[in-house]
Formats: sequence, C-alpha cells, structure tokens
Amino acid sequence: MSNALTKKVDLGTKISFGLGGFGKDFGLNVINVFLFFYYTDVVGVSAAFIGTVFLIARIWDTVNDPMLGFIVAKTKSKWGRYKPWILIGNILNAVTIVALFSAHLFEGTAQLVFIATTYILWGMTYTMLDAPFWSLVPTITLDKTEREGLMPYPRLCATAASYLAGGAGVYLVKILGGGDDGQGYMMFGVIAAVLAVASAVITCIWTKQNFEEDPKAADTFNIAAARRAIFKNEQFLALVIMSLFYNVAVNFMGGLNLYYFTYVLGDAKLFAKSMLFGGIVGVGSLIVFKPLVMKVGRKALFNVALILPLLAAITLYFAAGVSADLKMVLASLAGIFHGLSSAMFWLILLIMVADTVDYGDAKNDVRSESILYSVNTLVCKCSGALTGFLVGISLTAINYIPNQEQTAETLTGLQFIYVAPAFLCLIAYFIYNRKYKLNGTELDNVQENLKLKYS
Repeated sequence: MSNALTKKVDLGTKISFGLGGFGKDFGLNVINVFLFFYYTDVVGVSAAFIGTVFLIARIWDTVNDPMLGFIVAKTKSKWGRYKPWILIGNILNAVTIVALFSAHLFEGTAQLVFIATTYILWGMTYTMLDAPFWSLVPTITLDKTEREGLMPYPRLCATAASYLAGGAGVYLVKILGGGDDGQGYMMFGVIAAVLAVASAVITCIWTKQNFEEDPKAADTFNIAAARRAIFKNEQFLALVIMSLFYNVAVNFMGGLNLYYFTYVLGDAKLFAKSMLFGGIVGVGSLIVFKPLVMKVGRKALFNVALILPLLAAITLYFAAGVSADLKMVLASLAGIFHGLSSAMFWLILLIMVADTVDYGDAKNDVRSESILYSVNTLVCKCSGALTGFLVGISLTAINYIPNQEQTAETLTGLQFIYVAPAFLCLIAYFIYNRKYKLNGTELDNVQENLKLKYS
C-alpha cells in the first residue's frame, strides 16, 4: 500500500476515471431531471402515486445499499474488489434506465406495477455501480494533494454530463420523438444507457490502482466491522447528516424545475438555457479547482457551495412576473449559482468521504471504502426519494393539473414550495462548520498516521 502514499497519479488514470463519471452521471441526471415529469405529464400517472413509489424504493434501499456495500467489501476476484461491480452494475443499470422510460407502453394496473418494479431495480443497480466507482479513489492514492488533483476529473465529466443531460434533454426528447414525447423519452434513455456502459468499460480497463487490495481483508471483514466503520466514525456521520439536508433542498428544487419554468416562468426552454450557463460555470470551476483550493482552502469553497442554492431559489422567485429579458438574466444567474454549487459540493464531498475512510482507518483500524461510499449513495438516494414523495404530495396539495393552465393560487403555491426547502442549506452550513473537523492540521495528522502505518 505504500505505493499509494507516494506515487503520482498518471494522466491516463485521471482521464479514464473521469470518463467513468460522465456516463454514470448522465444517466443519473436524466432520471433526476425528467423522470417525475415524464410520469405525470406524459404517462399520466398521479404525482402522489409516483412520490409514494419513490419513498418505498428508498425504504428498501436502507436495507439493500449497506448490504451491497458489505457484499462488495467481501468480493475477491482477479480484477480486484471494485471493477467487476462497476461493469456489471452499469450494464444492469442501463437496462433499467430504458425500462423506466418505457412505462407509456403499458396501461392500467400493469403500468403501475411496472413503474414501481423498474424504479426499485434502478435504485439497486445504481448503488451496485456508484459505491464501487468512488471506492476506487483511496486505492488509487492516499495522498491528499494527489486526490485533489484526481477528483476534478470525474467531477468535471460528471458535471458536464449532468448539464448536458438537463440542457439538451428538453430538445432531444422533441427531436427523437418526432411529436411522440413517450418515444422521445425512451430513445433519450437508450442514449443514457449506451453512455453508461461505454464509460464503465473505459474506467475498468485504463484506471490504475496503485496498491493491491489485500485478499485477506475480505475474509476478516464482517458485520461488526461494517457497523464499526459507520457508527464509530463521527466525521463520516457528520458528513452524512450535512449531506442529507443539502440534498433534500437541492433535490426538491430539482424535482420542481420543469414545473417551475413551464408554469411559473412560462417557458420550459428557459430551463435549458439556465442549465447551459450552470454547466459552463460548473465545468470551469472544476478546471481551476486545484489552484483555487490551494489559494482559498477547501473549507471556504465548500461553505460557498452550501449557500448558493438558497441564492438561486431566491433569484428565481423574483424572476416571476418580470420582463422576458430580465427573466432570462435572472434564470441564467440562478443557473450559474446552481452550477457552481453542484460542482464544488460533489467534488469536495467525495474527497471528504475518502478522508473519512482514512480517519476510520487511523482511529478505529477499520478501512471500508465500499461501506462508507454505499451509505453515502444511500443518503443521496434517500434525499431524492424523500423529496420525490414531498414533490408529489405538494403538487397535489396546490391542485396542480398536468398540461393545463394553472390557477393563480396554484402558481403562488408552486413558488412557495420551490423556495422554502432551500433554507435547509443553512442547516447544512451549520452542521459542517460545527461538527466536521477534518480540515487543516487534523487532516494532516491522519495522513501522517497512515504514512507510518503503511510505510
């Protein structure tokens, strides 16, 4: 393992690992941005039903995700512990993405059962690919500086993919469907599926791990060790709770974006333009991340990332009822806030999860990348499901009717439910600054302990 402490990460590994993030997050954002809208406005299923399905799926994930993380931790193969799951998970997830956007081909009870089954399977297969993907990070390098040079690559590709999926999706659905939105969404799902599998192949072939995983570790790792890896690591728990509040806020806004732009701002294409500006700024911020973090520090950047979604929500609130030109400016500004926040939050969060893996190793003598990353994935999915459920209930409560002009009361309600959850970002900010300690000297001490342990 000493190689991972000193060896520079080569450019080929950075690029191949980065491209793995592109296909993985393209598919994820197709689901996050379009699936709820597809179900309500194309398939014609009630928002309350879809929200309930999302919630039930995540309740199942509280069992499934840690279990998958444990299985991954016990895996032994000639390709290592993680790469087989990255490939298999992406292939299975690709199938479920296409299936999700095929619900319009069914009717009645069969359609509802199909929606529930495919969404649960999608969540299971996403964990199967996501947790092992990020678990590669500590096996590529344990050096803090090298990690900060490696992580912008997958986050750069993932950010580009997310904004490409969101921005281009509005147009591609129309082009691919030729007037049939159901067909358009399904073909868009096929594109996402192909990208996911292709990116997984690239990562598995060309990403180099700089130390060999100890096969004996899989034999000695057990349920008790898994529990200790999670609950004895207070720094990881602080990250998890903070991430939950941030993700609930951002996912709630994300789940309502198409509704907000379509009905409150009166132009769904304005959403694509907002995403474009967000993508440009998000990608640009990742390109300059390493010199930026060296200049102002990781903590300052993360604090900015936690506050920006609130500023974006307030900006869009005031975009309603203004002139078309000013509306375009405010929507673009909100997109920039979202793009910068998302890019910085996910990049730094995933670096910090790797740091908590090291912390657990140094403090508790338990090292389990797959367990911690699977729990992190679970938290992200649970926040998405919770917000999906709340979006469904909220749309029903404000008397939203798909594909019709909304009443003034419904539009006012839509503005309120879009902005209010954003204030949860303030709670995330408070938790991070009061409870998370792995910055500066504290993190340096962990790194020094590991160098002594593995030298």
